[in-house]
Amino acid sequence: MEEILLFLEENQSWIYGGLFLLGLVYLRTSVRWLGEYRAALFGLERERAMARLTRSGAMLVLVLSGIVTLFVLTTFVSPALPTSSRPTPVPTASLLTTPSQSTPVGESTLATPMPLSEGGLDGCLNPLATLIEPADGDTLEGVVTVRGTANIESFAFYKFEYRDRSPDAPWRAVFADIEPKIDDELGSWDTTLVNPGEYDVRLVVTDTVGNAPQPCMISVRVLPTP
Repeated sequence: MEEILLFLEENQSWIYGGLFLLGLVYLRTSVRWLGEYRAALFGLERERAMARLTRSGAMLVLVLSGIVTLFVLTTFVSPALPTSSRPTPVPTASLLTTPSQSTPVGESTLATPMPLSEGGLDGCLNPLATLIEPADGDTLEGVVTVRGTANIESFAFYKFEYRDRSPDAPWRAVFADIEPKIDDELGSWDTTLVNPGEYDVRLVVTDTVGNAPQPCMISVRVLPTP
């Protein structure tokens, strides 16, 4: 149901357009058969015109009901869906850059982004950008709730990523959010969507100019789906 609501919300302009076109077609047809019904002289002609008028009128009512239903779903129901059910937001800041070296105060206040460091347990010592659950070395199964803190100065967004242990394995984002969190649920990871094995996971917290502290990275093991 959530997928349907999100689809309607994303494509409501096209759906409205299609419904309005259908409404115009059936309105024109209804007017036509109403004219023929009034102009008919014989009973058989009037019955045929009335039957077609009834069909076109019913379709017009159905189209109007669809427009009203779409309005209600996209205006009142869809906005009430939880954030976790929506696609991962794409922040405006770059996801590929993090801590920067700033020039001394008085020379310039611009920051120079630097490549994101791999991070590690040292990064988890930062109380403003750290994972609480799962912990390093944990064994995971099914849908896992990820808890932690993401509340650095000038906070912009955070993201939770994973990668396998193969050489040059890319980091893959599981979820992200633009709301700061303090010792709270950051999101959830459905581990049934990945192959069982050893994985690195990390929390990356970024500020409004694309800088981030050292990521909190831990190692976990994902068990096979029962």
